[in-house]
Amino acid sequence: MTFEKLFTIVTPLMGIAVLGLIMIGYGFVNPSQQNNVLQFIFGIPIALGAIGAHFLILRIVRNNTLSMWIIEAIIVGFLCYAFPKM
Repeated sequence: MTFEKLFTIVTPLMGIAVLGLIMIGYGFVNPSQQNNVLQFIFGIPIALGAIGAHFLILRIVRNNTLSMWIIEAIIVGFLCYAFPKM
């Protein structure tokens, strides 16, 4: 596996997808928590949306790793700026 293939898989939006999966897992591990269903309601769309956006951007830039990283970093940076307390 080359570094380019690794950097195509490990991107900022895939990090957001992992955070969504962690939210879902936290909902499974802690079932006695109040409003536990919110972990699933918010975790599933975050994970699936980030993965879908990643593959959409990958197709748009025609597998150009640098362009994909720049676009995804801008999107994730904007999301961190827009939702600072999440």
